[in-house]
Amino acid sequence: MGTTDRILWIILISAFGVAYAAWIGRSRSIEPFLNLGGNLGVDLSSLTTQALDAAPTTSELKNHYKTLLVFANADIRKQGVQGLRILGDFRDRVYGKRDFRDDLTVDDFMANWPTWLPPVEATIKEPVPDSATAVTAESQMLAYLQKNFPQEDQVDEQTGSTIRNLIEDFGYRFVFKRGTETVQLGPDFLKQPLLKGWTNPAARA
Repeated sequence: MGTTDRILWIILISAFGVAYAAWIGRSRSIEPFLNLGGNLGVDLSSLTTQALDAAPTTSELKNHYKTLLVFANADIRKQGVQGLRILGDFRDRVYGKRDFRDDLTVDDFMANWPTWLPPVEATIKEPVPDSATAVTAESQMLAYLQKNFPQEDQVDEQTGSTIRNLIEDFGYRFVFKRGTETVQLGPDFLKQPLLKGWTNPAARA
């Protein structure tokens, strides 16, 4: 082997080593995403421009979920139906056509407040958002899932944890019985955009 060949081999081996080290570094910065069920064979071209452009940040998503819970809690306590309509729309789009769990009570709406959400103000009465704000919160939650739900087996740790927290908390809070049922995404989840055909659920008859 000539000197030139040796130099080329050294360069090739060095390049491989650098690429491998970079791959190892990247793999340590991401975590496997918990498969919550459903078929994830997603065509990225199906994502709506609306969802991609309007999707909130992770911090904003947490505030939107808090907004929805606070509104729904206040609404159900005055025997309103708008909160349930908004919750039902999110439920059907994420978990498939289901009913609320049959043992759901009024107290469950804000029970066991998630530690990953902004806290509810305990010293003063938490301000209740209006219906329009709650409706916007639900659409933004859908947009967040549309944009950020992992298209592969791995996802950025912060985003993945928030998605998992949202899907599991809403699922067990309103749809599935903890201890006897497992949270499952709808069988058609993300086969079409989550906001497809979306209209204000609070205004439905």
